[in-house]
Amino acid sequence: MRENYKPLSYQDKIDLSKLNAEKTIKFDMIFSQEDLLQIANDLDVESIKKTKLRGEISKINKDKWTLRAVMGATILQKSVLSLKPVTTRIDDKITRRIVKGPDLIIQKSELELNDDDFIDKELHLGTIFFECLALAVPTYPKEPNEIFENVSLAQKAAEIPSNNETSPFAILSALKKKDTDI
Repeated sequence: MRENYKPLSYQDKIDLSKLNAEKTIKFDMIFSQEDLLQIANDLDVESIKKTKLRGEISKINKDKWTLRAVMGATILQKSVLSLKPVTTRIDDKITRRIVKGPDLIIQKSELELNDDDFIDKELHLGTIFFECLALAVPTYPKEPNEIFENVSLAQKAAEIPSNNETSPFAILSALKKKDTDI
């Protein structure tokens, strides 16, 4: 852990009065095994390890702060093509502006996107980590050289019954033929 970085657990919350009192807070998030299991379960991945969230929160002015951090995690998922395990390393930079109070812009128009995080009393860095990780996790994980070996319809044409064999009249004719054979 770096010098002057305060260790925080994934569950910790920072009170806004503390943010207003200090000019800068440096943090280094610590994840328990239970936290990692819960994150993996919530993201529907096989496992998550080697996680980190390290950064600082700097005061802009009263009730406004900037969060700059580096997040990382190693994710194990099943390949969408072969169902074999696929490991993905995610390392991203996070920059957020934190504002105390309700988001009045959303109340005017819910269609407008806003890059600010609006909070009332406490800042939960674990939620920010989870949100950023959820956006970074591959939707369709697969190995770099893995390809889907599909079978074309031309190859399977011999196995697919023709319309003449599956039409109701063809089936009725086949049934009548069976009756006459008896």
